[in-house]
Amino acid sequence: MKEAIILAGGLGTRLAKTVHDRQKVMAPVGCRPFLAYVLEYLRKHSYTKAVLAVSYHSEQIKEYFGDFFSGIEIAYSEEKEPLGTGGAIKQALSFCYENAVTVINGDTFFDVDIDKLYNIYNEKNARAVLAAKKMPDCTRHSTLGICDNGKIFSFREKKEQKEGYINGGVYVVGRDIFEEISKERFSFEKDILERMQDGLYAVKDEGYFIDMGVPEAYFRANTEIPLLFGENRFRAAFLDRDGVICKEKHHLYKCEDFEFIDSAPEAIETLREKGYLIIVITNQAGVAKGLYTEEDVKKLHEYMTGLLSDITHIDAIYYCPYHEDGTVEEYKKYSPDRKPSDGMIQKAVRDFWEKGIIIDLENSILIGDKKSDIEAGIKAGVGRNFLVKSGHKFDFDTDIADIVAESIREIAEMM
Repeated sequence: MKEAIILAGGLGTRLAKTVHDRQKVMAPVGCRPFLAYVLEYLRKHSYTKAVLAVSYHSEQIKEYFGDFFSGIEIAYSEEKEPLGTGGAIKQALSFCYENAVTVINGDTFFDVDIDKLYNIYNEKNARAVLAAKKMPDCTRHSTLGICDNGKIFSFREKKEQKEGYINGGVYVVGRDIFEEISKERFSFEKDILERMQDGLYAVKDEGYFIDMGVPEAYFRANTEIPLLFGENRFRAAFLDRDGVICKEKHHLYKCEDFEFIDSAPEAIETLREKGYLIIVITNQAGVAKGLYTEEDVKKLHEYMTGLLSDITHIDAIYYCPYHEDGTVEEYKKYSPDRKPSDGMIQKAVRDFWEKGIIIDLENSILIGDKKSDIEAGIKAGVGRNFLVKSGHKFDFDTDIADIVAESIREIAEMM
């Protein structure tokens, strides 16, 4: 029997603004909780049982995964009070039968061959073996000093360091090292690994690694992890900018004039949590009319994405600076990118295809505040096209849209 303990009790304070009222391992990734991919990974490596060491919002985990998931038996080791990583593992071991058990940090994903860790554990008569990942910046991670034979001679818990090997959060451990500690609350890293003088080994692995502890990594995980598991078909939410995301202001280009429409950032994150890529498509005729430059547009978009960085993420932004009635010669021309044409949507489809991602237009949505937005979506074959009242006043037959809503927030909630 191959058993694993997954540490799934962390508070996730660094993701608090992004993942609201959820346990960190339950953060949505490609329409599924992050933990679902960890369990799928264990199944692929022939594990039959996982013990989830839970505490904060444990009810969410139990409700979703139950006692059996993806071919794996699930047991729950619940902390009544915080035990630290060491205490959590020690308690979870009471649900395990083997002398050597796999332990995985529930908020990281490291695509390693765990059998190699077991081989070293047996060959070296080790007490613990961990997977090591080489990183260009190790500041946020435990760093390792590793001998040529794999033995770890130093274990430094989150000390400032640039390039080096880090603790990847996947271990094979002997239960005896926990039996030697009498206290119930302690740190696996500080009280065991840092102090272990002998029997600690590492297996260097260059597999895919991501730490979900910060928003930037979480947003990357939304596409990278599903792709790793062969899930390459995504829905997209194509969003007009002015009147949908930010308040409509005539030829907006100054950062100081930018204002989000109420609840727009939260609505965008709701759409992401429901599995949509977020792609902004916006006409910027002010460039062609000489009112501002492309550099101004880019600066405004950097400002907008910066404001969103703790809450949500935009996967791509496309804009069209061209207009046939422009005054700047370089931009005074027809462009198939300018809505109501669908050029920006088609560009997005091509660009994401080059990344290995298929945008499923039939199951995608578009949200705009003008007729030209809806016409672009229809032309591109976007499945559902929504009008919102938060931007321009309608001077056309709104029957062209599938639904007319008050704002992006209303649409996000109904999807």
